[in-house]
Amino acid sequence: MFFNYGTNIYSVTVLIKLIVFIFVLIKLITMTLQQLEYVIALDTYRHFVTAAEKCFVTQPTITIQVKKLEDEIGFTLFDKSKSPFKPTDLGEMFVRKAKVILREVGDLKNMVNTALNDIEGEFRMGVIPTISPYLIPLISGAFSEKYPNSILKIQEMQSDDIISGLQKKEIDLGILVTPLNEPFIREIKLYNEPFVFYGQKSDAFQDKKIISAKDVESLENVWLLENGHCFRNQVLNICNNSNSNKSIKFQSGSIEALKKMVDNYGGFTLVPEMAISKNDAGCSIPFAEPKPIREVSIVTHHSFSKDVLIEALRFEILDKTPEVFVKNKNFIKINWR
Repeated sequence: MFFNYGTNIYSVTVLIKLIVFIFVLIKLITMTLQQLEYVIALDTYRHFVTAAEKCFVTQPTITIQVKKLEDEIGFTLFDKSKSPFKPTDLGEMFVRKAKVILREVGDLKNMVNTALNDIEGEFRMGVIPTISPYLIPLISGAFSEKYPNSILKIQEMQSDDIISGLQKKEIDLGILVTPLNEPFIREIKLYNEPFVFYGQKSDAFQDKKIISAKDVESLENVWLLENGHCFRNQVLNICNNSNSNKSIKFQSGSIEALKKMVDNYGGFTLVPEMAISKNDAGCSIPFAEPKPIREVSIVTHHSFSKDVLIEALRFEILDKTPEVFVKNKNFIKINWR
């Protein structure tokens, strides 16, 4: 059998280097990217002080970290017997691979940043029925014009369904009344919307400029949203009673329907301020300070990472809602849970 001694010695050397390199790759798990940057800086400048300055650290810091790295991988990276020092044979291999790793990490960071800052795509959002008809028409046009490649699939949902949808990842965002105090939900506050008394135009209310919670507690015949609406619970918390002597027991899922019942059959209801229109047939009276309010927020699962989308929505909403909703600090927050 023909045996080429020189060729086999070369092959064995390459094999040893390959084994060492595989061992080094395994050891990379314990390394930090910062240590790799220090090594590349030393290879670039061949001077500890200069390398440290370029990395914005002290010379002892870079020395200690590179020594720690050498201890972890089990071999010396730089031959310091000569001036300027230079990488060892294994050190040269290490530097080449370190550059590849840092370049790939940089590409990965750029990819992630691009993805996080990209508002394109389809997103599912649930909005409670007492907010949706008054808020969504205000922001839809401007949002669509600014972000034509972003599709918001908006669905009216009860608060409990939004919470469940976020937990099951069936929706991406929600707009509802907070606080929820759910550990998996992130709340981004938008505004404080005041409650407004709505009744028939009559001698009792015609000249009334403001109304208090005590005034409301003494009244009967309150029209309520049906069970399941958080707004119903808030109204009951303000009214402190649910007594009614109406012969018609009507409970609706629509605030507009409740206003129509007040217009035609009397009684009263409480509505969010954005539900008040100059075309209303009834009489709307603001509450005295401190006003009862509901806190409206965007909610997402904690794992949702599209902050750029949240901020875009928040900007459009705050731009279209009255400034007093945001600035008013004299209020009583009415919880629903």
